[in-house]
Amino acid sequence: MKYKYAWQQVILHWLSAAIIIWATFTGFYVALFDVSPQLKDWIGFFNVSLTTVFIPFFILRIWFMFRLGKPKQDKPATLATHAAEIAHMLLYINISVVLISGVLMMERDINVFNLFILPQPIDDLALTQLFNRIHIISCAILGVLVLLHILAVIKHELFGNRIMRKMWL
Repeated sequence: MKYKYAWQQVILHWLSAAIIIWATFTGFYVALFDVSPQLKDWIGFFNVSLTTVFIPFFILRIWFMFRLGKPKQDKPATLATHAAEIAHMLLYINISVVLISGVLMMERDINVFNLFILPQPIDDLALTQLFNRIHIISCAILGVLVLLHILAVIKHELFGNRIMRKMWL
């Protein structure tokens, strides 16, 4: 019986966590604080490149979620476990909205680490502005969902439900 996530799921989880936390913090940092134009441009370039490269890894993560599933539980499902499943699904959906809206809001070609260029997907300014608004809102929601996810993990660990052991190699 499987009590841990598969190694592929673990690696993709921590890769996702690092990229999402970086992009969320730095994105809101340059949006909310007075930073130099050079820093703002660099973070924008880096985050667009990083998250564009991340998209196939996120798709792979979803595929593994459906293909390999979750580890078995020692205890029967409760209302809390169902709530956790819903929260995880909301995270996946919200991350998808953030990534899709991030691509569709681009008002220029997407330069990925100066290695290759993806053409601008939409050239209608009204549509790109709509996707920009969706992106900002979904990023704020993602920040809240990630914070709740981290707080739930801390709560479980403090109360003896050692759920972190499922997410290590």
